[in-house]
Amino acid sequence: MRLKALLIDDEINILRNLQLILPWEANDVDIVGFAKNGVQALELVKQHNPHLIFCDIRMPVMDGIEFLQELRSFNDEVEVITLTGYQDFEYARSVLRYRVLDYILKPIDYDALEQFFLKTVNQIKQKLLQTQLADQEQGRMKDIAFEKVLLDLLLGYQHQAQAQKWNDAFEPGEIDYALFVVECSPQLTQPAASNALLQQLADTFAAEANSAAAYLLHVEERFWAIVVAGQLQRLQEQQLQSITANLQQELSKGKDSGMTIAVYETVAAADELHHIWKMMCREITFAHQIGIIVQAPKPDRHGNVQHVWSCVDRLIAAIKHTEQSSANRCLAELSEQLRTLSSQSLQQVEKLVNSLIVYMIKELRRYDAVSAEVEQYIWQQLSITSKLKSLLELICKMVEEAFVEHANKRPQVSIHVAKEYIESHLSSDIAAEEVANYLNISLSYFSTLFKQYYGVTFIEFVTQARIERAKSLLTMTKKSITEIAKTVGYTERRYFNKVFQKRVGMLPSEYRENQLLRNEVS
Repeated sequence: MRLKALLIDDEINILRNLQLILPWEANDVDIVGFAKNGVQALELVKQHNPHLIFCDIRMPVMDGIEFLQELRSFNDEVEVITLTGYQDFEYARSVLRYRVLDYILKPIDYDALEQFFLKTVNQIKQKLLQTQLADQEQGRMKDIAFEKVLLDLLLGYQHQAQAQKWNDAFEPGEIDYALFVVECSPQLTQPAASNALLQQLADTFAAEANSAAAYLLHVEERFWAIVVAGQLQRLQEQQLQSITANLQQELSKGKDSGMTIAVYETVAAADELHHIWKMMCREITFAHQIGIIVQAPKPDRHGNVQHVWSCVDRLIAAIKHTEQSSANRCLAELSEQLRTLSSQSLQQVEKLVNSLIVYMIKELRRYDAVSAEVEQYIWQQLSITSKLKSLLELICKMVEEAFVEHANKRPQVSIHVAKEYIESHLSSDIAAEEVANYLNISLSYFSTLFKQYYGVTFIEFVTQARIERAKSLLTMTKKSITEIAKTVGYTERRYFNKVFQKRVGMLPSEYRENQLLRNEVS
């Protein structure tokens, strides 16, 4: 850390002695200029922004007092040491109101001045270091907060108005997003290698996007997201295709990485992220392969296919929250959209509806909203029919049966929804009352239901979920332990260490080292 100093005195000998006698270079201080009066000095201050100034009081054109008045009108950070003769002693004392560090009497005792110089330089460096550390901490907190916003956007918990407020807080101007989705196989045998590859993918993406920032997020279960946020209007489709080619090359090097990647080759706005995330996860699901790059479809000209998928997501959400009227509206809208599309290509629409049904089965299965008998019936029907009318009737049948199953298993469905909500809000100070309100049930009923289903209290479950997420982040990312602690809801690293050690039997740092050693051995 090098400092900059400015020397101001109308006596050439004083300037020369200060330059020659004080140990500037040994203490990493550069003299950036000399001035004979306050006018010259002000120009040099504005040009070089020094950390330390030696300033005489008696000078022609503009004396030290006037200089300090002007200086403090625009710079309150630089440290100033004044030089004064005996006859100016009372005069010099008056400058202390301009936050002068000290005044040195002439003739100058250079031995005493050197000691004071060393002390001052050390103080300035300590102050700069503290500011730097505070800025770094603020930057880390900003990144953690923004990661939470991105996570909410991907999962559909944040509305566009809220997202725009965050955008304005973090960066001026419009923010665009570029998105990759990565699925890590449950049979992943080398998480450390995959961690390195995931981080390399994020770095590659950010490098191509120039000044944008890349965020590596663990969104749900086996799915990770690489989100690049910034002013990406200049990020052309050709560049995104180049990134895709580079990713394919990196992926082919690590054939045992156990990862499948979905690419969306255009930038998106905040309010599009949830829909694009769902679409990319679907593309990976339908790929049925590991270790490949899946090309997510580009937006069709009128956005009709996207609207269909969006409608299906809203339909599933309505089932999840037992909103029969909303589900009926979604079914009517879906039917109308598919019929409109069928006028362009009936065969393509029938293929699309098949994919919709497979996706709905997968999603409803997550909430125990489809019985084994109904699922078997749907698969049988899919094998014998491909007509649009029959497929639409099959969707209606599935929705009807889902509500029946939901009614029979209402507590279980509520618990599944609660689990999903908890896992997406681990970074916040989540409480049982908040989840109960989200489910629209009483706190006492929710607490009883939760304990019956999981066998542990809400707090116990949240703590364990946080530790499991922390273990994943320790293994799969290079985030610092402090960052990971905050990401999973612990503001104090010391307390996080204590909870982690109690649960896992070792400190987070030891757990990370053990995981690295295991992967080196394997």
